Amino acid sequence: MQQKPPHVLAIGSFAVHGTASLKTFITILGEKVLPVPSLLLNGLTNMSLVKKFEPPFRDLLQSTLELAVSRELDLILYIGYLGKAEQADIIVEMISTYRGSIKTIITDPVCGDHGRTYVPQEVIDRWPEIISYSDIVFPNVTELKLLTGNNLDSPNAVSDYAGQFKKLYPSSKLVITSIVEGGNTGIQSFSDEAFQYTLRWLPKNYGGSGDAFVALFILNHFYRLRPFNEALKVAADQTYAMIKNSIEKGSDDLVLEINE
Repeated sequence: MQQKPPHVLAIGSFAVHGTASLKTFITILGEKVLPVPSLLLNGLTNMSLVKKFEPPFRDLLQSTLELAVSRELDLILYIGYLGKAEQADIIVEMISTYRGSIKTIITDPVCGDHGRTYVPQEVIDRWPEIISYSDIVFPNVTELKLLTGNNLDSPNAVSDYAGQFKKLYPSSKLVITSIVEGGNTGIQSFSDEAFQYTLRWLPKNYGGSGDAFVALFILNHFYRLRPFNEALKVAADQTYAMIKNSIEKGSDDLVLEINE
């Protein structure tokens, strides 16, 4: 009997206007995604007139997991944006209860970028517990500093923060995103084999590009069965092409067209 491919139970925010978070995952991964919103918004937070709405997070997550068990689904659990700190407790409880169905845990500890934070400190404080359960973690440099207890203006090399992270979370594979150096932007991974990949920096930043990168990595590694670092490279190239295409189209939002 052929083994069923996994489903991605994706926890993150859902914004109606804009292209980011769960909308990005649904577009890239399609029917493979079981989306569980941690926060509902009428638009991305950098837009005017934005309003936030709280979903029934515990009930929706638990009932989604119960249904996944009844359907005998294997799950990749993706944990992204948290709407409030209490959701971390719920997630940890659900991991413990449904661990038999959750085969891989991927975490993007959304809490800051470009040297600043954009979630409350109590949310930042909850990421270490979730990361302790995670198989793969995707912080940007700002988030990596926060997770390792460094000041945001700390000038150390990225490899120093990576070493600190690996001491704190030795069982998690680390992929650092959005590393900007000398006109280039890139990623570094620290797993079974260290890997670094850079591309020329593009002159516009789109919210949702990090979400697209992680979703594309999942697509390439878990569904197209590319090796870990190769999947990272392909995902980086595809995300870069999306950003370039979006700039060329003059789009205010990231255009999710995938070049194979």
